Amino acid sequence: MSAPFLNYSDMTKTTDASPWADAEWAAALLVLLGHTLGGVHLRAPPGPVRDYWLERVRNLSQQTRLRKIPAGVPEARLLGGTDLSATLQQGKPIAEMGMLAECDERIVIAAMAERMSRNTVHHVCTALDEGQLRIARDGITGNATTRITVIASDEGTEEETLHPALADRLGLTVNLENIGIHDAEDEMFDSADIARAKTRLQRVSITDEHYHALSAIGVSLGIESPRALIAGLKVMRACAAICGRLSTDEADLSLAVRLCLLPKAQQLPDFSDAEHEEPPPQEDGEEEQAPPRPDQPPPEEDRLLQAAMAALPPGLLEQIQTRAARLRQSSAGASGAQHRHLNRGRPTGVFRGDHRKGGRVNILATLRTAAPWQPLRKRERGPRARNLEIRRDDIHLTRFQQRRETLTLFVVDASGSAAMQRLAEAKGAVELLLADCYVRRDQVALIAFRDENAELLLPPTRSLVRAKKALAALPGGGATPMAAALDLARETAQRSTKQGLTTHYVLLTDGAANVARDGAKNREAGTRDALAAARALAQNAITGLVIDTAQRPQPRARELADTLKSAYIALPRADAQTLNRTIRAATL
Repeated sequence: MSAPFLNYSDMTKTTDASPWADAEWAAALLVLLGHTLGGVHLRAPPGPVRDYWLERVRNLSQQTRLRKIPAGVPEARLLGGTDLSATLQQGKPIAEMGMLAECDERIVIAAMAERMSRNTVHHVCTALDEGQLRIARDGITGNATTRITVIASDEGTEEETLHPALADRLGLTVNLENIGIHDAEDEMFDSADIARAKTRLQRVSITDEHYHALSAIGVSLGIESPRALIAGLKVMRACAAICGRLSTDEADLSLAVRLCLLPKAQQLPDFSDAEHEEPPPQEDGEEEQAPPRPDQPPPEEDRLLQAAMAALPPGLLEQIQTRAARLRQSSAGASGAQHRHLNRGRPTGVFRGDHRKGGRVNILATLRTAAPWQPLRKRERGPRARNLEIRRDDIHLTRFQQRRETLTLFVVDASGSAAMQRLAEAKGAVELLLADCYVRRDQVALIAFRDENAELLLPPTRSLVRAKKALAALPGGGATPMAAALDLARETAQRSTKQGLTTHYVLLTDGAANVARDGAKNREAGTRDALAAARALAQNAITGLVIDTAQRPQPRARELADTLKSAYIALPRADAQTLNRTIRAATL
């Protein structure tokens, strides 16, 4: 149980010492500020720690239970529309309240938020921005008040992340991934603390130095969105109110930086330039200023920034440094582009269509469309009228969306004296990718080019045995028919695209083309034909990566990558593990 006024030194010690203390503060701030803060991005796997934190939020908010919004909630249930049973009984459209309107002024959990569809994210963001939704569907129009506070429960792996639009609107971020149940400490707050803080929240003022320091920290961290800074200001005031103060302090700033700014940082501030910056040269006749004493404190904003950075829990700086790479990275078997399908995939809505041409009839949407017309149809047909009459225009089909399989096409330069080394690297990378493809049911193919032609040694496959056999038989040495290889890659990619695959290619070469399309060994003609083949490949909607395998990278490989409009990386001495990591981060 907490005292009416928390000891300020105890608060500072707690926030510095334990990540769980920050989670406790986030729960209290979430309940105190409510929908004005937007909510919290809760990154935590299923387990007792997450359940315990959610129970803390429920106890502080004094809600009987926290309502959940499933990731795959139908749009009609989320927004509201026609109450089907009431409409059929009364013979006129009867509105049904949507889930967002039912949760007005309440804390809701967006379960598995990393898998929310774009439509659901859009509606939730609109509710957070405006506090209401305009409903116009199934013959029902009106406004619904939706002042909700969202806990976005993120269970995603490295390639699954919360939608940036939703994450930007959530003021707080809590990470419970590295916290065990035994790390959860005693409760710091109760509902009485929140009630007392609400009475003094409006009287709390933010000092000018803290206001400017928070802005300077946001700029130093590379945060472009103003929402994070606005949330930080609210958190500072709320933190002071909970502690019984009417003015903010440095501990409030430190907590706001950790909960609001650092999780959204794009870079780390660098103090080295400022510390080692040489003084400007003095003009003639100008009095030389005395150098600052070693014990002279830095400017106030820098001092507060350094204090906030020094108060971070261990390991958080490393997480920020790798955050951009983590968001870019996806596994080698990453899912391909989404496309519509008549009968398979994830349901994403309904549309009016002809069921005789294929597709699955959505019974509820069809009945909702037909229900308001039943009184009129009964009068038209007279005594022969049926209890329920469905017409062709009422038929609605379910819209499905599924992801295409992915094909990674390796195009390997097997020519020259260093071919065996490059082939060994390519073989290792292909086998590593195949191991991932077994899990994700994606495919890998291999093209090798040497002497006068290019050959598809490994057609698109998921078979590890077949891949190893093809790789073992891969020869090396000879000239470099780059144009033939790019033409074959384009043809293979086009066939795969027609079969519904999302294709990426990885070209491993030193860029030294010396065989023309007609088979003549001429470096000038080979380079000209290779660039022409690259322009033809670039016209297709296919992403790619050019890996320069030369011992000393030359401009010719970069020129080839620019013509292909693909990424370029120089890896003259890459092993299989390095190639695999590079392909994951830069291409897929």
